[in-house]
Amino acid sequence: MLEATSGKRWSNTPAFGPMAAEVAGGAARVRGRARHLRHNDPLAANAAAIYRTGLVGYGVTAASQHSDAGTRSTIDEAFTAWAIASQFAELQAEIIDALVTDGEAIVVMRTDDDGELRLQHIPAEQLDESMTVELAGGGYIANGVEFNASDEIVAYHIFKTRLTDIFPSSQTPVRIPAEDVIHLFRRAGAGQHRGLSWYAPVVLPLNELSQLHDALLVSAKIQAMMCGFVQDLNGTGTAFADGLQSATAMDISLEPGTMRVLPSGYSVTFSNPAQMQQSVDFASHSIRLIAAGMQVPEFLLSGDMRNVNYSSARTALVQFRQHLEAIQFTLLVPKLFTPVYRRWLALADLNGTIEAGDDAAAVEWFFPAMPWIDPKKDAEGTAAMIAAGLMSRRQAVASLGFNIEKLDAEIAADRDRATRLGLSFAQSSAPANKENANAEDD
Repeated sequence: MLEATSGKRWSNTPAFGPMAAEVAGGAARVRGRARHLRHNDPLAANAAAIYRTGLVGYGVTAASQHSDAGTRSTIDEAFTAWAIASQFAELQAEIIDALVTDGEAIVVMRTDDDGELRLQHIPAEQLDESMTVELAGGGYIANGVEFNASDEIVAYHIFKTRLTDIFPSSQTPVRIPAEDVIHLFRRAGAGQHRGLSWYAPVVLPLNELSQLHDALLVSAKIQAMMCGFVQDLNGTGTAFADGLQSATAMDISLEPGTMRVLPSGYSVTFSNPAQMQQSVDFASHSIRLIAAGMQVPEFLLSGDMRNVNYSSARTALVQFRQHLEAIQFTLLVPKLFTPVYRRWLALADLNGTIEAGDDAAAVEWFFPAMPWIDPKKDAEGTAAMIAAGLMSRRQAVASLGFNIEKLDAEIAADRDRATRLGLSFAQSSAPANKENANAEDD
């Protein structure tokens, strides 16, 4: 008998059904809760910011890989101009926020009156979640996503306006061909066709931690209130000279530095609320649990660096960098950036801005460099790998978020200018202090 299938410990344990059905049934509610947490909970807000800066930062840039240098330069200049005019970098950050919070980002590619590409980011609820119907010929619509008989996505059914507009109106969703829609989400199982918020594993822990924080805050306020109780033990005590008699209660203030002489028969007892140190420890454990659920390093999520050293920080950041790169190159590049680039290139070709040849669509994407923990050691390691033939300069420069052709052109221009002005800068590759260079900052 498999213990994973039965036993007393599993009597009240829930089960998870088909991925598509589970997401369809719960994604909207999870999305609403995730949005609330992201805009109200500090940890949730920071988690979204970590992914936004880590995945796209100040903006992802493109470099044409066309075989002709002149054409490459023309394409790069034209795309950069379009990206600036379209605020593409800002849109990237907006898309990442939606991807993390809502679990999906939906972008409609449109053509304006001038034949230019325009990107419209729409909220997840605008893709009709209630539309699920069988179609003639074997096709069907599932939560606003239309499939043909071969289970290929052919269209999306999208409302023209947000359902949360101030003056919502009854409307029918518009059918938009799939080639005009970018539907970005992280697939967690076969058959999934709508996204699930990345906060799904931590919505409950975040809510519970918030309630615990409120309770601890109230407890701290109570502990800060010194409250004394004056008791007349024998019922024979005389009244205080400055006491304020009110019914059967007598209010007596106690100013700092005051020395009071109690009349005979009285004693004073001060409140001593219990300390909640165990709750503070549990809160720290909950933050680690939430960080694991969001797949971000705990010290980045909490901002608490007290127990972090060089080795532990490097280990965590290396793993987190691998996680971010997996998202960048398995999701963002093929599902977002490449379709946008190809659509822009096709429209530019139609407008006569660019003569797109067979290899015009070849492009390399440069993500902002992830910061080093120890720049000197990392740079020395990269230089050693290049010298040993284990890495090319192109790879090294790309990891810094730069285009090697532009970098080399800048270096050549700098050297020409320095020579022209008679400037000379000392260069030294040897560390001034070998002991300091090799020391671990543990």
